[in-house]
Amino acid sequence: MSEKIDVFDSVRRGYNDLESSSNDDIADFFGNADSEAMTGHISNVKGMVFEQQVTSALNEQGLEASIHEATNHPDTDLSIYLDGEVAAELQLKATDDVSYIRETLADNPDIPIIATSEVAAQVDDPMVIDSGIENAELTSSVSDALAGEASSVSSDAVSEGLAEVVTETALPISPIGAVAALLGLPFL
Repeated sequence: MSEKIDVFDSVRRGYNDLESSSNDDIADFFGNADSEAMTGHISNVKGMVFEQQVTSALNEQGLEASIHEATNHPDTDLSIYLDGEVAAELQLKATDDVSYIRETLADNPDIPIIATSEVAAQVDDPMVIDSGIENAELTSSVSDALAGEASSVSSDAVSEGLAEVVTETALPISPIGAVAALLGLPFL
């Protein structure tokens, strides 16, 4: 099941001044931004759209996942739940900057990163997971939406096996073992 991620909903989530704004008001806001500011806005909104795409795909693939309410949550962006309890937290990075991913890994080596395909292909680290989403395509889609050419981005690009890879990377023990660990029982 494919889901359309509304770019304007992402804007409402991340821009407090625009959380109650209509699509037209949001389009006007970005239409009045100078090109330098617009570059920053596109990067910011692209990250929020990426978070929604990945979260939607993980939920569709059977994991209970949610992005943090605050867009500036320290260290992680997404939580994976087992039986209502946080079982793992991950970072999400929509970028083509390999050095940014390496710096993030150095700062938080125990937190898995779901990244756009361009950087995931260039970073040989099991903690970096390829989302199946191309950064260039995501940037183009968000740019078009903010320019008024479209208002949604499809989640079809997310890798069909993303939930399995996330489970193997972020939840290295079996679901039964994870539940037992949450209950304080010895690993099964």
